[in-house]
Amino acid sequence: MYTVKQVSELLEMNPHTVRFYTDNDLIPNLKRGKNNVRLFDEEAVNWLTGVKVLRECGMTLDAIKRYVDLCLIGEAALPERIEIVREQQARVNEEIEKLQKCSAYLSDKLDFYQRLQTGEEEVDRTDPGQWSKEPAKIANI
Repeated sequence: MYTVKQVSELLEMNPHTVRFYTDNDLIPNLKRGKNNVRLFDEEAVNWLTGVKVLRECGMTLDAIKRYVDLCLIGEAALPERIEIVREQQARVNEEIEKLQKCSAYLSDKLDFYQRLQTGEEEVDRTDPGQWSKEPAKIANI
């Protein structure tokens, strides 16, 4: 059995986060010791690990709670669990696409700065003070 402190160290989580998850019923069948101290067995650690990973994937606490509740129902709730995971995967993929565009934009900006440093470019078009009356073109350097 692990205490909040031990499980937080084991899973590299903030102890307050561990308590928050338990207080929000995201860890089923959590054991309690003397003075109502939270105690984590291997099953509770597994649930906490699952919650941590889903949260890292950007899933909302409400969606995680629903997912946990559906897991407790068992295989009969598998279609709903699949849908929750699919929806989150779609959100993650949208974020990946957005981040790839941001990365490409920043790469282009760095390439431009490199050309500016080597003299291949003469004017810093990324400096708002140097923008012409068509700033929309600046975003596409």
